[in-house]
Amino acid sequence: MTHVREYDNGAKDKTFSLNALQKIQRLALKFCCTALPPIGLKVALYHFTNTRKRRPYNLLDLPPQLQSRKIAYRNGHIVTHSWGHGEKIVYLVHGWESNSNVMKAFISPLIQQGYKVVAFDMPAHGLSSNQATHLGDFSATLEFVISIYGKPFGIVAHSFGGTASVLLLRAQTRLLPSKLCLIAPMKSLDSHLQVFNTITGLPEAIMDKLLTKLKKRYALEAKKTDITRLIQSVPVPGLLIHDKDDRLIPIEVGDQLAKAWDGSRYIKTQSLGHRNILKDPFVIQQVTDYILDRHRS
Repeated sequence: MTHVREYDNGAKDKTFSLNALQKIQRLALKFCCTALPPIGLKVALYHFTNTRKRRPYNLLDLPPQLQSRKIAYRNGHIVTHSWGHGEKIVYLVHGWESNSNVMKAFISPLIQQGYKVVAFDMPAHGLSSNQATHLGDFSATLEFVISIYGKPFGIVAHSFGGTASVLLLRAQTRLLPSKLCLIAPMKSLDSHLQVFNTITGLPEAIMDKLLTKLKKRYALEAKKTDITRLIQSVPVPGLLIHDKDDRLIPIEVGDQLAKAWDGSRYIKTQSLGHRNILKDPFVIQQVTDYILDRHRS
């Protein structure tokens, strides 16, 4: 059974839009795929596995007393940050074209309660080096970071990072945390392809070939990344938060996941959108209370 709560803060979401340069890039990619399909497919694959925005940030933007590390990973490096010295470790996992800085509102409330908090930038994100990445790589990077800092007591993951977290925990049950919080998680690889297609407007034939390439190169199949199915193999009664006005990942994804996630607590917010949900005081409090076992009605 899933407990559902709703919350509205009265703000507006401004998440999903293309600027002038992105619209020009969209037209150029569509033309390339139509006129020169083989080359267009290679370009599409590159854009699918490389971020449009790195979203760098200053370390001074993060809460004080952090310990940052640059750690060799694959052909480059990733950057990790940690706070506190508690035995219980909470990992913060960001989404696609995001970074650890967007998760910072959760840090102080947790370290003040004696937890150790670890945040990190995925490959090609934030302060980490630029290299191709994808859903399976997000999952592998999380496993790599855990191998360095230790088994998680909790994981708080947003969007694409939420999907990657579920993929990892289903495959590596030894890493199961006591607390798992998913905020606006993406449903599957198929969902990522749909968002990509919304941005690029590629022909259906190119999208089909792109999926075939992804399956062959990265061993990723859309039907095997659907977290509304995989969550049933993750025996952690978690916390799910999703906004009704999320323009990137629709609320229906949260509804489906909540039904499949036995014992989970589901909070529906409104007017926060996909990114502002990570800054809202109510959401921060609910996540903190969940980690601390201070459930509120």
